Amino acid sequence: DKTVRIWDARTSKCVHAIETRGENINIRWSPDGQHLAVGDKEDNISIIETRKCKALRTMKFPHEVNEMAWDPSGRLFFLTTGAGNVDVFSFVDLLKPPPAPPKPGDGSAAPAPAATLTGHTANCYCLEFSPSGERFAVGGADALVSLWDVKELACVATFARLEWPVRTLSFSHDSSYIAAGSEDPLIDVAHVATGKQALAVPVKAPSNSIAFHPKRMLLAFAGDDKDKMGRDEGSLRILGFPS
Repeated sequence: DKTVRIWDARTSKCVHAIETRGENINIRWSPDGQHLAVGDKEDNISIIETRKCKALRTMKFPHEVNEMAWDPSGRLFFLTTGAGNVDVFSFVDLLKPPPAPPKPGDGSAAPAPAATLTGHTANCYCLEFSPSGERFAVGGADALVSLWDVKELACVATFARLEWPVRTLSFSHDSSYIAAGSEDPLIDVAHVATGKQALAVPVKAPSNSIAFHPKRMLLAFAGDDKDKMGRDEGSLRILGFPS
């Protein structure tokens, strides 16, 4: 419905609805919780200030853009692209007014990135930072997961066990493991330090979202599971509880 809705987790009520330009498909909080970044199907990225619940700037990109994330300091903004790159922006620069005001209904042109990281041969879809702040991972249509050093902005490893485009990533709370989901019939869980597979979690449908618990070694995952009638099952599964 072209809105971003903010909910109060204590009351389970929607407290704000913010209108955006398009149909939104990606969203991310800043580390300090003061901003949201929202991406739509038309490759617009909107930066929303959560205190005033207002879009500070909407930028139109000339190419496909997918998931985004801030680095742990909140100073850098990372954006995955359809060119197989990750563009890195100064967040302060993203908030600066554009040189020329956009036409009504149009987003302003995006500024040039401070750096462009190349590590994939096809579209980059997902991006996740480790809780330690030392690493981030990128998943792409080439079925690879690339692991990067945050300080050096250098790729330090790639994981290539999956055969389909990587849709979703998550680090464990202690940054020791990384899980990757795709259309493969499994979720690949790897040791971050060695790259070796720690676990292959069998799934019956493509994985849309996976997430480790922020404090415990639990992994939640959801996908395109169907019931016997072919309808969306809408199920969530959690791995790690004692049997």
